[in-house]
Amino acid sequence: MTSPLQPRTVARCPLDGVAAAVGTVGELCAGPAIGIQFHEFAAPYDQVVQPLCWLGSGDRATYDLHTASVPPIRLYRMGGGTLIFGKGLLVRDGTLIELDRYGFHELGRFDYPFNAGFLQLDGTMARIAPPARVRVIDEPCILLSQGGEAVWGHWLLDLWPRLIMALSAPMRVRIILDADVAPWVAGMLRNAGIGPDRVIWHDKGRETLLAEDVYVPGFLRWRSAVSPWVNLAWNLFPAAPGAGPQRLYVSRTRTGEGSSLSNAAEIEAMAVRRGYTLVHPESLPLDRQVALFAGATHVVGEAGSALHNTAFSPAGTRVGVMLSPTGFIRILQAGIGHVRAQPTGFAFGDPAGDARRITMPGALATELLDAMDAVS
Repeated sequence: MTSPLQPRTVARCPLDGVAAAVGTVGELCAGPAIGIQFHEFAAPYDQVVQPLCWLGSGDRATYDLHTASVPPIRLYRMGGGTLIFGKGLLVRDGTLIELDRYGFHELGRFDYPFNAGFLQLDGTMARIAPPARVRVIDEPCILLSQGGEAVWGHWLLDLWPRLIMALSAPMRVRIILDADVAPWVAGMLRNAGIGPDRVIWHDKGRETLLAEDVYVPGFLRWRSAVSPWVNLAWNLFPAAPGAGPQRLYVSRTRTGEGSSLSNAAEIEAMAVRRGYTLVHPESLPLDRQVALFAGATHVVGEAGSALHNTAFSPAGTRVGVMLSPTGFIRILQAGIGHVRAQPTGFAFGDPAGDARRITMPGALATELLDAMDAVS
C-alpha cells in the first residue's frame, strides 16, 4: 500500500506517561489491543558486581555505575495503529512516543544518526518526516529491530533475549526485523522455531509500517547491568562441550576492525605459552562457536562481541578482558559474567592512538593470566 505521509510537527510524550500496567501476561495478550498496556515480569533492582581482578588505570567508579542498575523486564502492547519508522521511532495519535532509555537501551533513540533524517526536536515538540511509502501490518507483531542489530554482540545481548522474553507470552505473532541483517540471524531464529514466514522484513530507510497490534519488548540490560532473564535465551543453545581446548584466547586480528592491541602478536604468543589456544570465533559456524565456548574453563581476550560468547560457557568459567581505559569503557563482559556466575577480571592497557587502541604491557598481561589461575 502507498499513501502520502506528510512531514508535520507532533507533540512528544513519554511512554510510561500513557502506558497502563496489567497484572498478568495473559491479561496483556487477551482480546484486541487497546491503547498502550504492559506487563512487568520482573521489577528493577540494584546490585554490586565485583571484578575478579582490576589491573591498570581503568575507571572503577564508571564500572560500579554501569553495572549497578538492572532494568525492569517489561512487555508492552500497543493497539489502535502505531507508525513505525527509522530505528524504533513510534508515532501514535499524532504523538511521538519517547521510549525510556533505561527500559529501551537501543530502541527509539533520538540521537541515532540514522534517525536524524526523520525528525528534528524542539523542546516538547518534534518535526517528523517518515518515509511516504506505508505498509499496513494488520496482524499481531513484535517490534524486534533496533540499533546494533547487525552486530553479533547486540544480537546475543539485546535482540535474542528480547525475542525470547516476548515469545514467553501466550501469543503467536510475526516479528519485525531490519531487511538487511547478518547471515547468522536465520540460524538463531531456527533455534526458537521461527521460520522466514514469520518475519516481517522492514526496509527502514524507504517505508513506514502501520501496525494495528504491536508488542514491544523492553531490554534485559541497562548499560553493563544484565538481568538473569537473559539465561532463558542463552540456555536455548544446549551444546555439549566438544573435545576442544579448555583455555581459549579470543583474538580479534582477523576481524574487520582488527585487533585493538598494538602488540597483539606479543600478547597472543604469551597466552599460547601459558596453555591457551588462539581462536577466531567469527570464522566458525554458530554451532561450533557454542560447542567451543561450552567446553571452556578459561577465556581471555580483547573486549568485544567475540568475547561475549562466554554466554555459552558454564558457571565457573574464568574470563579475562583486555581493554582501553579511555573513552567508553567496554565493560559489558562484567554483566555477562555476573549472570553466568563466571569470575571476570579486567586489565587496562596504555592508550595507543584512539579510544579503542591500546598497548598491553607484558607485565600487566602476566598479572591477568596469573589471576585466571589464582585459587579463590
